[in-house]
Amino acid sequence: MKAIVYTSQCGHTQRYARMLSEKTGVPAYSMKEAREKLQLKDEVFYMGWLMAGTVKGIQQAMDRYVVRGAAIVGVSPQGNGDLWTEARINGGYSDSGGRLFYLQGGYAPEKLGLIHRMMMKTMARSVIRQVEARGDAATEQERRMAEVFRNGGDFVREEALDEIVQWFREGDHSGELKATPRVEF
Repeated sequence: MKAIVYTSQCGHTQRYARMLSEKTGVPAYSMKEAREKLQLKDEVFYMGWLMAGTVKGIQQAMDRYVVRGAAIVGVSPQGNGDLWTEARINGGYSDSGGRLFYLQGGYAPEKLGLIHRMMMKTMARSVIRQVEARGDAATEQERRMAEVFRNGGDFVREEALDEIVQWFREGDHSGELKATPRVEF
């Protein structure tokens, strides 16, 4: 693996990428830095944040590099949606053989741009209302998500990278992400 390439909006993904770089010895570059440091079709591990069901920057990474694996960084404690379901069914791999991981990042609306902040504000209100409407029937995870949307939160933790570090050291890196991953809520 030539590098870890990442896109980060609030800093959660960047922190994970830097920690992963320290643990593996593989350099980590933002997408902008990678354009200057890497060649077309170099083999990379991609890390991107989840916004409105899309892993930000992954299409650009797949257009430019051979993406052997990817980490999706989101707010939820557990990955959800079609992409993550596909990966779980396939033992953690995409249909084209690239390895997929999910990491809980955090929620920091004050670090989002205006458009993303407005989108998240609408979604946050919706989640909070749904949880409040469910009352005692709301699950613990639903209540935790409502709390995160009320107050923000930072869930980046070094031990969350353990499985990825193991894959870097022992995994089969012959697969490749070829289709744009999308997560549906």
